[in-house]
Amino acid sequence: MKIEILLNNDCNNLRYIKHIEHLNERGADIRLVSFAGIMHHKFCVIDKHLCMFGSFNWTQNANIRNIEDLNICDEVSFVNNYLLEFKALWNLSKTDIQLLLHPSYCSICKNPIINILFMEVEGNYQTKIDIVQQCGCQQKIVYTDYYDASVYNEYVGSIHQFEDDIWAAKESGDETTYYQLIAQQDFVVANYLSLVRNNRMGMPIIHAVGVKEWKWFNKHDGEFIYKVIWKERGTNSYVQDEYEIM
Repeated sequence: MKIEILLNNDCNNLRYIKHIEHLNERGADIRLVSFAGIMHHKFCVIDKHLCMFGSFNWTQNANIRNIEDLNICDEVSFVNNYLLEFKALWNLSKTDIQLLLHPSYCSICKNPIINILFMEVEGNYQTKIDIVQQCGCQQKIVYTDYYDASVYNEYVGSIHQFEDDIWAAKESGDETTYYQLIAQQDFVVANYLSLVRNNRMGMPIIHAVGVKEWKWFNKHDGEFIYKVIWKERGTNSYVQDEYEIM
Protein backbone atom coordinates (compact mmCIF):
# COMPACT_ATOMS: atom_id res chain seq x y z
CA MET A 1 0.00 0.00 0.00
CA LYS A 2 1.27 3.47 -0.92
CA ILE A 3 -0.11 6.58 0.81
CA GLU A 4 0.77 10.10 -0.35
CA ILE A 5 -0.82 13.14 1.30
CA LEU A 6 -0.37 16.88 0.73
CA LEU A 7 -1.35 19.21 3.56
CA ASN A 8 -1.44 22.97 3.85
CA ASN A 9 1.51 24.16 5.93
CA ASP A 10 -0.35 26.17 8.56
CA CYS A 11 -0.75 26.33 12.32
CA ASN A 12 -3.77 24.01 12.26
CA ASN A 13 -1.91 21.14 10.63
CA LEU A 14 1.33 21.82 12.51
CA ARG A 15 -0.54 20.99 15.72
CA TYR A 16 -0.48 17.40 14.49
CA ILE A 17 3.16 17.34 13.39
CA LYS A 18 4.02 14.49 15.79
CA HIS A 19 1.24 12.37 14.30
CA ILE A 20 2.41 13.28 10.79
CA GLU A 21 5.99 12.33 11.61
CA HIS A 22 4.79 9.06 13.15
CA LEU A 23 2.81 8.17 10.02
CA ASN A 24 5.80 9.04 7.82
CA GLU A 25 7.98 6.75 9.92
CA ARG A 26 5.44 3.96 9.39
CA GLY A 27 5.58 4.26 5.59
CA ALA A 28 3.22 7.09 4.63
CA ASP A 29 4.55 10.06 2.64
CA ILE A 30 2.94 13.24 4.01
CA ARG A 31 4.18 16.65 2.88
CA LEU A 32 3.38 20.11 4.19
CA VAL A 33 3.27 22.65 1.35
CA SER A 34 2.71 26.40 1.20
CA PHE A 35 0.68 26.87 -1.99
CA ALA A 36 -1.90 29.64 -1.78
CA GLY A 37 -5.43 28.23 -1.79
CA ILE A 38 -4.57 24.56 -1.33
CA MET A 39 -6.51 24.46 1.96
CA HIS A 40 -9.78 24.55 -0.01
CA HIS A 41 -8.60 22.21 -2.77
CA LYS A 42 -9.65 18.94 -1.15
CA PHE A 43 -9.74 15.62 -2.98
CA CYS A 44 -8.68 12.01 -2.52
CA VAL A 45 -7.92 9.38 -5.17
CA ILE A 46 -8.13 5.72 -4.14
CA ASP A 47 -6.42 2.95 -6.14
CA LYS A 48 -6.34 5.25 -9.22
CA HIS A 49 -10.01 4.37 -9.84
CA LEU A 50 -12.13 6.33 -7.35
CA CYS A 51 -12.10 10.04 -6.54
CA MET A 52 -13.63 11.75 -3.49
CA PHE A 53 -13.96 15.53 -3.53
CA GLY A 54 -16.00 18.35 -2.03
CA SER A 55 -16.05 20.81 0.85
CA PHE A 56 -15.95 18.08 3.52
CA ASN A 57 -12.55 18.22 5.24
CA TRP A 58 -12.74 15.22 7.59
CA THR A 59 -12.82 17.19 10.84
CA GLN A 60 -15.23 16.98 13.76
CA ASN A 61 -16.88 20.28 12.83
CA ALA A 62 -17.38 19.13 9.24
CA ASN A 63 -18.97 15.95 10.53
CA ILE A 64 -21.43 17.30 13.11
CA ARG A 65 -21.69 21.09 12.82
CA ASN A 66 -21.09 22.42 9.31
CA ILE A 67 -23.08 21.88 6.12
CA GLU A 68 -20.58 20.06 3.91
CA ASP A 69 -20.65 17.90 0.81
CA LEU A 70 -18.63 14.86 -0.25
CA ASN A 71 -18.86 13.51 -3.81
CA ILE A 72 -17.60 10.18 -5.13
CA CYS A 73 -16.84 9.55 -8.81
CA ASP A 74 -15.32 6.67 -10.77
CA GLU A 75 -15.56 8.20 -14.27
CA VAL A 76 -12.19 7.55 -15.92
CA SER A 77 -11.40 11.01 -17.34
CA PHE A 78 -12.49 12.70 -14.11
CA VAL A 79 -10.32 10.48 -11.91
CA ASN A 80 -7.36 10.83 -14.29
CA ASN A 81 -7.58 14.63 -14.19
CA TYR A 82 -7.31 14.52 -10.40
CA LEU A 83 -4.38 12.10 -10.61
CA LEU A 84 -2.57 14.55 -12.89
CA GLU A 85 -3.49 17.44 -10.60
CA PHE A 86 -2.07 15.64 -7.58
CA LYS A 87 1.12 14.77 -9.46
CA ALA A 88 1.53 18.44 -10.44
CA LEU A 89 1.07 19.66 -6.87
CA TRP A 90 3.39 16.92 -5.62
CA ASN A 91 6.22 17.73 -8.06
CA LEU A 92 5.96 21.51 -8.44
CA SER A 93 7.48 23.86 -5.88
CA LYS A 94 5.97 27.05 -4.51
CA THR A 95 8.29 29.00 -6.85
CA ASP A 96 7.10 26.90 -9.81
CA ILE A 97 3.47 27.68 -9.01
CA GLN A 98 4.25 31.40 -8.83
CA LEU A 99 6.06 31.29 -12.19
CA LEU A 100 3.04 29.61 -13.76
CA LEU A 101 0.49 31.94 -12.20
CA HIS A 102 2.52 35.08 -12.89
CA PRO A 103 4.61 34.62 -16.07
CA SER A 104 7.01 37.28 -17.31
CA TYR A 105 5.59 39.62 -19.95
CA CYS A 106 7.21 40.95 -23.11
CA SER A 107 7.87 44.69 -22.86
CA ILE A 108 6.96 45.12 -26.55
CA CYS A 109 3.80 43.07 -27.18
CA LYS A 110 2.74 42.74 -23.51
CA ASN A 111 2.08 39.00 -23.93
CA PRO A 112 3.41 36.28 -21.59
CA ILE A 113 6.87 34.92 -22.39
CA ILE A 114 6.64 31.13 -22.38
CA ASN A 115 9.11 28.27 -22.74
CA ILE A 116 7.91 25.41 -24.94
CA LEU A 117 9.88 22.19 -25.36
CA PHE A 118 9.57 20.86 -28.91
CA MET A 119 10.81 17.42 -29.88
CA GLU A 120 11.25 15.68 -33.22
CA VAL A 121 13.03 12.65 -34.64
CA GLU A 122 16.57 13.36 -35.85
CA GLY A 123 17.76 10.54 -38.11
CA ASN A 124 17.26 6.98 -36.89
CA TYR A 125 18.77 7.19 -33.44
CA GLN A 126 18.15 10.62 -31.93
CA THR A 127 15.45 12.91 -30.61
CA LYS A 128 16.14 16.59 -31.19
CA ILE A 129 14.98 18.86 -28.35
CA ASP A 130 14.50 22.60 -28.85
CA ILE A 131 13.36 25.03 -26.17
CA VAL A 132 11.48 27.78 -27.97
CA GLN A 133 10.85 31.04 -26.13
CA GLN A 134 7.61 32.48 -27.42
CA CYS A 135 5.60 35.66 -26.90
CA GLY A 136 3.24 37.53 -29.20
CA CYS A 137 5.87 39.25 -31.33
CA GLN A 138 8.88 36.96 -31.47
CA GLN A 139 10.00 33.36 -31.31
CA LYS A 140 13.54 32.16 -30.67
CA ILE A 141 15.27 28.87 -29.92
CA VAL A 142 17.16 29.31 -26.65
CA TYR A 143 18.35 25.72 -26.14
CA THR A 144 19.03 22.68 -28.35
CA ASP A 145 20.16 19.20 -27.39
CA TYR A 146 19.98 15.63 -28.65
CA TYR A 147 18.71 12.58 -26.80
CA ASP A 148 18.15 8.93 -27.55
CA ALA A 149 15.39 8.16 -30.07
CA SER A 150 13.41 6.52 -27.27
CA VAL A 151 12.46 9.96 -25.90
CA TYR A 152 10.25 10.64 -28.92
CA ASN A 153 9.35 6.99 -29.50
CA GLU A 154 7.94 6.70 -25.96
CA TYR A 155 5.53 9.53 -26.77
CA VAL A 156 4.46 7.91 -30.04
CA GLY A 157 4.17 4.52 -28.37
CA SER A 158 1.92 5.89 -25.64
CA ILE A 159 -0.51 6.93 -28.39
CA HIS A 160 -0.27 3.79 -30.52
CA GLN A 161 -0.83 1.35 -27.64
CA PHE A 162 -4.50 2.36 -27.50
CA GLU A 163 -5.26 2.88 -31.20
CA ASP A 164 -6.47 -0.63 -32.08
CA ASP A 165 -8.77 -0.84 -29.06
CA ILE A 166 -10.11 2.67 -29.67
CA TRP A 167 -10.84 1.80 -33.30
CA ALA A 168 -12.56 -1.46 -32.31
CA ALA A 169 -14.73 0.27 -29.71
CA LYS A 170 -15.72 2.95 -32.21
CA GLU A 171 -16.58 0.40 -34.91
CA SER A 172 -18.69 -1.64 -32.49
CA GLY A 173 -20.59 1.43 -31.30
CA ASP A 174 -19.46 0.91 -27.68
CA GLU A 175 -19.36 4.59 -26.70
CA THR A 176 -18.62 3.95 -23.01
CA THR A 177 -15.49 1.92 -23.76
CA TYR A 178 -14.50 4.30 -26.55
CA TYR A 179 -14.47 7.38 -24.31
CA GLN A 180 -12.81 5.49 -21.46
CA LEU A 181 -9.98 4.46 -23.79
CA ILE A 182 -9.62 8.02 -25.12
CA ALA A 183 -9.40 9.28 -21.53
CA GLN A 184 -6.83 6.63 -20.63
CA GLN A 185 -4.76 7.46 -23.71
CA ASP A 186 -4.79 11.17 -22.82
CA PHE A 187 -3.73 10.31 -19.27
CA VAL A 188 -0.81 8.09 -20.31
CA VAL A 189 0.47 10.73 -22.77
CA ALA A 190 0.15 13.57 -20.24
CA ASN A 191 1.77 11.47 -17.52
CA TYR A 192 4.79 10.81 -19.76
CA LEU A 193 5.18 14.37 -21.02
CA SER A 194 4.96 15.77 -17.47
CA LEU A 195 8.38 14.17 -16.84
CA VAL A 196 9.76 17.38 -18.35
CA ARG A 197 9.48 18.75 -14.80
CA ASN A 198 12.47 16.58 -13.90
CA ASN A 199 14.71 17.99 -16.67
CA ARG A 200 13.97 21.59 -17.63
CA MET A 201 17.05 22.04 -19.81
CA GLY A 202 18.29 24.92 -17.65
CA MET A 203 14.98 26.81 -17.81
CA PRO A 204 13.25 27.92 -14.59
CA ILE A 205 10.01 26.39 -15.89
CA ILE A 206 8.71 24.62 -19.00
CA HIS A 207 5.21 25.85 -19.81
CA ALA A 208 4.35 23.29 -22.49
CA VAL A 209 5.57 20.48 -24.74
CA GLY A 210 4.96 20.32 -28.48
CA VAL A 211 5.85 18.73 -31.80
CA LYS A 212 6.30 20.00 -35.35
CA GLU A 213 3.28 19.00 -37.42
CA TRP A 214 1.98 19.56 -40.95
CA LYS A 215 -1.25 21.57 -41.11
CA TRP A 216 -3.35 21.57 -44.27
CA PHE A 217 -5.03 24.83 -45.30
CA ASN A 218 -6.81 23.04 -48.15
CA LYS A 219 -6.21 19.88 -50.18
CA HIS A 220 -3.35 21.53 -52.08
CA ASP A 221 -1.58 23.77 -49.58
CA GLY A 222 -0.32 23.71 -46.01
CA GLU A 223 2.66 24.38 -43.76
CA PHE A 224 4.52 23.06 -40.73
CA ILE A 225 3.38 24.45 -37.38
CA TYR A 226 4.27 23.95 -33.74
CA LYS A 227 1.48 21.91 -32.14
CA VAL A 228 1.26 21.92 -28.34
CA ILE A 229 0.56 18.42 -26.98
CA TRP A 230 0.87 19.09 -23.23
CA LYS A 231 0.42 22.17 -21.05
CA GLU A 232 1.70 22.68 -17.53
CA ARG A 233 -0.77 23.24 -14.72
CA GLY A 234 -2.39 26.70 -14.82
CA THR A 235 -1.22 27.70 -18.32
CA ASN A 236 -4.38 27.09 -20.36
CA SER A 237 -5.30 30.77 -20.33
CA TYR A 238 -2.08 31.91 -22.03
CA VAL A 239 -0.56 28.93 -23.87
CA GLN A 240 -2.12 28.40 -27.30
CA ASP A 241 -2.83 25.02 -28.90
CA GLU A 242 -0.58 25.79 -31.87
CA TYR A 243 1.95 28.38 -33.04
CA GLU A 244 3.14 29.52 -36.43
CA ILE A 245 6.82 28.74 -37.05
CA MET A 246 8.41 32.16 -37.52
